[in-house]
Amino acid sequence: MKKQESIGFIQTAILLFAFLSGSSIIVIPAPVITYASNSAWLSLLLSMSFGLVLLSIILYLLRLYPDKSFIGICRVAIGRWPTVVVACLMLTMAFHMATGIIIDVVAFMNSMMLPETPGYVFMCLMFIMSALLLRTGIESMARMFTILTVVVFFCWLTVIILLIPSFHMEFLQPVFPDGIKPTLLGGYLTSGFPYGEIVLFAVILPFTKDIKSKPLKRSLLAVILLNGAMLTITTLSTIMILGPIATEKKYSLFVLAQTIEIGDIIERIEAIIGMSMIAGSLMKASITLFAIQTIITELFGLQDHRLLSNPLCLLVQIMSLSMPTTMKAWEDLVLVIHPLWVGIAYILPFLLITIVAFFRQPARAAPA
Repeated sequence: MKKQESIGFIQTAILLFAFLSGSSIIVIPAPVITYASNSAWLSLLLSMSFGLVLLSIILYLLRLYPDKSFIGICRVAIGRWPTVVVACLMLTMAFHMATGIIIDVVAFMNSMMLPETPGYVFMCLMFIMSALLLRTGIESMARMFTILTVVVFFCWLTVIILLIPSFHMEFLQPVFPDGIKPTLLGGYLTSGFPYGEIVLFAVILPFTKDIKSKPLKRSLLAVILLNGAMLTITTLSTIMILGPIATEKKYSLFVLAQTIEIGDIIERIEAIIGMSMIAGSLMKASITLFAIQTIITELFGLQDHRLLSNPLCLLVQIMSLSMPTTMKAWEDLVLVIHPLWVGIAYILPFLLITIVAFFRQPARAAPA
């Protein structure tokens, strides 16, 4: 597969940025502030550090086996049948992610922008777009997402700059109103979403042309730092503008954009943030579905991964329509179970594979 499709290190970094940011910039601040209050920004810094560690381990593992896919590395390190178990664990979480991204888009559109439109309309449109993107392949996705990522970033930056006159620094105090435990709880939440999900991106990284290059490592680490800075700034802006009512507002960045009004010229720019969230969610959903498609293709040795595009999108759409009984139950699942699920399905198996690969590496390298 790597011979058929490959992307440069800059495109890989852009895909990682889209994967990490996606809908997290608009979804994450509110629950983190609910958990950690004024120390929410410290929770994000803690989880960002965890993401940097995970990415470093992923790059180390891929440097040991530069010519193999992620599933290929698993087979070499732990054997065929343990690889099947690891892949099935990862697929459970990956399907949940793909489903959850679309459910979040529907919840956002129905609560903030188009409350009278049935949710299945948004789902169908999102999955049609994702199916078309999957069929074009990773190279075309990377080129298209470069443009969308730049647009999303500049929309975010514009809103933050326009919000600066409305900041109230006094709302940042006290930093630890209830001690350090809420900060750790907020770090637990964001360690699962978005930073623990980096493990799934390891499936995409082998498509990079030169996996051992230092520019790739530097660019990927810079992406995590940039994403952490964006989430931290958005969270701080939410606290400094909304103050005590920050925990009561979902989709913080969208709500903040609603407060912007400069004369009669600049106002009602929240629609820009809404479109940015849809674009970001589409990118993350497509990358997640491509990772699922890649895992299944390599696991079963399929010749053409594009054959899975339409059935895969249809399956995830059916899951999106049937999974959440109520939005309250869905929020509890995402905030409480999701980080634990990421740890069990992604992080623990990945660390096990890395440890086994580390001890087997000298034996593998000895004949050379």
